[in-house]
Amino acid sequence: MMIRTQTEPLDVNGKPMRFIYRDDNGKLKMNPEAVDALKRIKGPIGVVYVCGPACQGKSSILNQILGKSNGFKLASNGRHCTKGLWIWNAPLKRTAPDGTEYSVLLMDTEGIDAYDQTEKFSTQIFSLGVLLSSMFIYNQMGSINEASLDHLSLITEMTKLIQTRATCGKDIASELGHFSPIFVWLLRDFYLDLTENNTKVTPKDYLEKALKPVPCRGEEDTVKNKIRDSLRALFPVRECFTLVRPLNNESDLQHLDLISLEKFHPEFQSSLDALRKFVLERTRPKQVGGTTMTGTILAGLAKSFLDSLNNGAAPAILSSWQSVEELECRRAYDIAIEVYLSAFDRTKPAEEVSLREAHDEAVQKSVIAFNESAVGASSARQKYEGLLHNFFTKAFEDYKRNAFLEADLKCLNAIQSMEKKLIVACQVPDANTDHVVRIFDGLLSEYEASIHGPTKWKMLSSFLRKRCISPQEAKERLRTSHKQWCGMEEPPLYQRMQRAGYY
Repeated sequence: MMIRTQTEPLDVNGKPMRFIYRDDNGKLKMNPEAVDALKRIKGPIGVVYVCGPACQGKSSILNQILGKSNGFKLASNGRHCTKGLWIWNAPLKRTAPDGTEYSVLLMDTEGIDAYDQTEKFSTQIFSLGVLLSSMFIYNQMGSINEASLDHLSLITEMTKLIQTRATCGKDIASELGHFSPIFVWLLRDFYLDLTENNTKVTPKDYLEKALKPVPCRGEEDTVKNKIRDSLRALFPVRECFTLVRPLNNESDLQHLDLISLEKFHPEFQSSLDALRKFVLERTRPKQVGGTTMTGTILAGLAKSFLDSLNNGAAPAILSSWQSVEELECRRAYDIAIEVYLSAFDRTKPAEEVSLREAHDEAVQKSVIAFNESAVGASSARQKYEGLLHNFFTKAFEDYKRNAFLEADLKCLNAIQSMEKKLIVACQVPDANTDHVVRIFDGLLSEYEASIHGPTKWKMLSSFLRKRCISPQEAKERLRTSHKQWCGMEEPPLYQRMQRAGYY
């Protein structure tokens, strides 16, 4: 897989942008500017969501993943800066081993223990971040202990808040685990020596040991184990990373956004590189069923979840994905129809072959447009693909029928004009056969070049049979006249009338 190391700077042009917030009426809202930014992202997208206690470096770790000292705003005075959910509006471009290109979007949030927020709002924001992300990084200072596990009691609240589908009641965390992101517990300013019985213990082993149930001696232990059980069930794929303190100077720690990453402790830089590599390698676009997360789907899911929460309902994961699929496939269908109608070349002559070529070219462009906008491989996509092909058939047949009717009218008008001109040619004082033949030949040449349609020659033949002498007599006169006129046994006029079915 293509990995960018610290010596390969990422394209980090962009800025932090508020995504989801709470308005003055207590309702969750989406920032339209952020929604537009998400919809402009092309292709699949994976989301890295960083959460944890307030003022413990969530925003700084995101900046360090970006390879920047500043980016997301940092707190330096004990007052948290981030409110709601924020995104970095320029996703990181990645390439999978199979050559598939995708993007990684970074998402920041306020502290789960922010003093000016209610537990309900904290649970809602936490749940939204988990539901939308491919990787969830829980950032905290120090080691894993009962206090830090208690902070994650939001997990148990989340399992009460979320459903997997609209028709079910409460779901256990293990069912939600099928839709959960990779969980990374990031321990900052970590000072413990990870050894056990003189054997080196990995951070992952340390995490797994901390999540084991404690002996149950009462209700308090039952609550502790409930949190542990929820974490293990909700996040079946999990990892742990540790980072030492980046700097010794306390004053410098208050202004990390002003200090170059190269000035951090080498051990911190090494561990940060490992974390950064893991995040960029393992963060992949989330998938539910046959649908892969895109910027448009992310915006649609967020809106669906917000609508449920604002209405006091439990967000249903599968139902929300299906609703977004339906909406996006319908939008792709509408776009494809517009492309077909604008791409169809109406200047083509009203001939079956020409119209079919114009139709096939428009269909090809329309299908490309549909595939670029439609999402998933679900029944919604199949439904709108079927509707689109039905539209192609009907639109083409309707256009062809109208084009042929219009062509018939032009044929009739041309023949009537031809008849009038022939009558005039025959009525001039010095009219003779050669003169009339020349006029007739010119009129037929003009008719052949300018008139189209499936009945073009049939209508001409009908006119000739009704208005002219018998076919046999006309044949003899024309052959004799043209032989005298230009020495040809079967001249162009004779051939044209033969093509018209007159002979």
